Amino acid sequence: MKQIKSFVLVAFAIVTSFMFSVPADIVSAQSASLSIAPRKDYVTDPGETIKDTLLIRNLDETDDLELTLRVVDFTYTEDGGTPKLFLDPDAAQTTWSLKPFLKVPNSVKVPVKGTKSVPITLSVPEGQGAGSFYSAIIYSTGAPGGGNVGLSASGVTLVFSQVPGKVNENLQLKKLGAYDAIAALADDDDGYRFLNFLEPLNIGYTLKNSGNVVEAPVGTIKLQHMFGQETSITNINPTKSLALIGQTRTFTACIKLKSQEVDFSGEKSEATNCVPPGLWPGHYNVSIEAYYGQNGNNTQEVIGTASFWYLPPWFLFLIAVLLLIIAFYVWKIKRSLDRRKRRAGVKFNKSRGRK
Repeated sequence: MKQIKSFVLVAFAIVTSFMFSVPADIVSAQSASLSIAPRKDYVTDPGETIKDTLLIRNLDETDDLELTLRVVDFTYTEDGGTPKLFLDPDAAQTTWSLKPFLKVPNSVKVPVKGTKSVPITLSVPEGQGAGSFYSAIIYSTGAPGGGNVGLSASGVTLVFSQVPGKVNENLQLKKLGAYDAIAALADDDDGYRFLNFLEPLNIGYTLKNSGNVVEAPVGTIKLQHMFGQETSITNINPTKSLALIGQTRTFTACIKLKSQEVDFSGEKSEATNCVPPGLWPGHYNVSIEAYYGQNGNNTQEVIGTASFWYLPPWFLFLIAVLLLIIAFYVWKIKRSLDRRKRRAGVKFNKSRGRK
């Protein structure tokens, strides 16, 4: 029962931290009593050993925090940013597993309102081929002998290591267009909208990673209105989110992005959110120029186009009123012409009668 409770807390923490995919050096993932780095990234040559530390903060003001550490593999969940953890101790090792190379302590105790530096060692063996390798470090409340399992303090650090060399890089564009992030939460909705009655805040693009390395695309998206006005999105992946090996992932970019500084538990960081971009009603063409590539390999490019309509209710109402006005004047003109024809016919008949 204690393990189940810890795993539930772990799942909650990973959903919170990884969906936003914030780099480790910007903000810490936090639960009720635990503050950790959500992600660590390394570049490791074959035969190289890297020694690093994980900084863990105990936010609890009354109790020490006892944690059990464990390295597990993970994969993707559908096309989103939430990873699927392989929590079963007998789970088969993935082809991209970092478990054989990563060593962490079995447990750690963090004092009240204190900070603990936990040593980790990453060793890549000689002869290891190039590619991306990744696993997750799970922090569970409670020491191996029991401990304070009642605390709501569990979390995950995702660890990525790139081994340099010639790799297979292959991102393919599957979808592009106006994107409704809220609608995409439904199981049967991919979020893409060709016809938009509400002003779209996001442009989405779905990429399939068929290579053997994780990829973080960068680039530009352009929106062109039917009358020529252009809007550019210069940072299409502001959170540096990743397409994992074998994953088909949907990325979203705000058409207009607003940044502001927030204070969370004494730590200041920059938060971004989408704001209404002020689009004109009408038809839009969308084009994307995305780039990706690991160090030492040629930069690859993804290019694609799509389109959508933005037709707000007030605009449709205005069009309907204009059409009614036009129809009314067409009817009046036609009626006037018919009267003239009838008058002309009467005069003609009268003139023939006189003859």
